[in-house]
Order: sequence, then C-alpha cells, then structure tokens
Amino acid sequence: MQIYLAPLQGLTDWIFREAFTEHIGSFDKTFTPFVRMQNGDFYRPSQCNDLLPANNTFQKPVPQFLGKDAESFSRFAALCMEHGYTEVNINMGCPYPMVTGKRMGAGLLANPTLIADLLEGAFKNSDLKISVKCRLGLEDSIQFEELIPIFNNYPLEEIIIHPRIGKQQYKGEADRDSFAKYAPQLKHSVCYNGDILTVAELKEVQNLYPTLDKVMIGRGILENPFLLSEIRNEELTGEAKIKMLRNFHLSLVEHCKKKYSGDLHFLKRMEELWEYHFMAFENGRKAYKQIRKSRTLAQYEEVVFKAINDLQ
Repeated sequence: MQIYLAPLQGLTDWIFREAFTEHIGSFDKTFTPFVRMQNGDFYRPSQCNDLLPANNTFQKPVPQFLGKDAESFSRFAALCMEHGYTEVNINMGCPYPMVTGKRMGAGLLANPTLIADLLEGAFKNSDLKISVKCRLGLEDSIQFEELIPIFNNYPLEEIIIHPRIGKQQYKGEADRDSFAKYAPQLKHSVCYNGDILTVAELKEVQNLYPTLDKVMIGRGILENPFLLSEIRNEELTGEAKIKMLRNFHLSLVEHCKKKYSGDLHFLKRMEELWEYHFMAFENGRKAYKQIRKSRTLAQYEEVVFKAINDLQ
C-alpha cells in the first residue's frame, strides 16, 4: 500500500514536509499545496517558493496546478521543468467558492469541455507526467459519469479521487460507495483520498475496494503524526515518539523563522496547524487554547514543549 501526503493549503507546505520527513517518516509521494494560475500568470508568486529545490531537500514533491486553461498550465509546467520536476498534478478538487466560482478546482467538474481543452493542451505542450486530483462533481456525484470518458482519453499518470462533491466542502461523509462504483471504470491507476483518520478506516476502504493500492491522507496525519507508522506496522516506543515530536516541532520553528518576519505571522501559521494537531496530545485542547492566546514565539514554544513533555 502506497501512502501519499495530501496537499493542504497553508498546512502541508515545504516547512511541514521537510520537518515531517526528516523526523517522523517518509511518504511514498507528497504534493505541494496548489499554485494558482490566472489569465496565464501566477496569482500569488510567493506560492512558487514551495517548488524551490532548496526547500525540498528530503523528498521532491509533485507540484500542484490550480487553473483552467492550457496557456496557464504551460507556464506552470515550464517553471516545474526548470526546477527539475517530472510530474505535475492538476487540482480539480478545491471546493471553496472563491475558486469554484472562477471555474477552477472543483468548479471545473461542472465544465467537461473546459477539462477536455485543458488536458488536450497540457499533453500537447508538455512532456511532464500529469495526474489529476478531483472530487466526484461540483453539485452532484452523477457529474463524474460524464468525466470518465474524458479522463480515459488521456494518458494520466493517476487519478486521486476525494469522493465528495464540491458544494459539500468538507462536511458530511465521503461517498465511498460512489468511489467503488466509478474507480473500476477508469483506465488509470486510482488513489483514494478522504476521511482516513485511523487504520480501521483505511481497512474499511480496502474492504470496499480490495484492489486499492494507494491512498492519500491529509487531516489524519495532522491529528496523528504516527498514523503513517501505524499503517506500516512500525512499532515505536513512547520515548521514540516523544523524541520524534520534539525534533519535528523544533524543525518547524527553525524553518518558520526563515519564512516569517515576525512572531505574529508565525503564530497564525501554527494556530492553523494546531486546529487539527491538538488531537495528538493528551491535553491537546488545553494546549491549543493557550497557543491561540500566545503573542510571542517564546510563549508558543513553552506551551508546545510542555505538551510534548507531558506525554512521558
């Protein structure tokens, strides 16, 4: 079973990936949070920093493209090739209205012609391997039925399916039955993504789709950093886990010091991580509340390393 790290905007950027890979574990594949392209240009050029080789010393990720036209993809692909990448991923899953309203992310799924034009241009003008991360549709999962022949018309590296529809965002349950229904109709290698928070939930997905050989996990890793080890049946002592967590957080702090100019920017970033990460600690909810009240890096470090030490 291959395990991928999901691209989570603002969470699994190079800072998280470098610290996690060095101190906790290595995924079979990682993906950058999306780089948004609009009208053939980079919407936020700073997002490209996540692709820099200097920021990806332990494992080269797959860069993710967010856009809707072949011209924008070509410019993105050129940057990726310049940095030595051989594969890119197209985001057809972002559910947020500010994205879908511009017919990007999950918004593409309601526009099959746009998808066909994008893929046609992408494969025509690039030698990169191309994969897709998508949902089942924007408004209804039945929309996926119209997309299957389009996807099957192109030599995609793989298709990663999060079996929700865009308008759900992250609410409700993943539609695993629809995944099991549609995945066999695709000619490509298929990866499952969505609501895998425990080993038991992974086994539920495997029982539903026995030929599944790859999954992508995001929130489950934030809530339980050792989920990767548990899936791989790697036994870790309590002492080992504490050491790994301590080094992981030390590394996060050091990397953040390089990226952020002031404590408040750093604290905002860490608050977003701890919205999920508190689940990894016995008194995590208390620590999360204290982190939200922190106003300096020193206050943050005191709370975090106390929470880690309390695990002993």
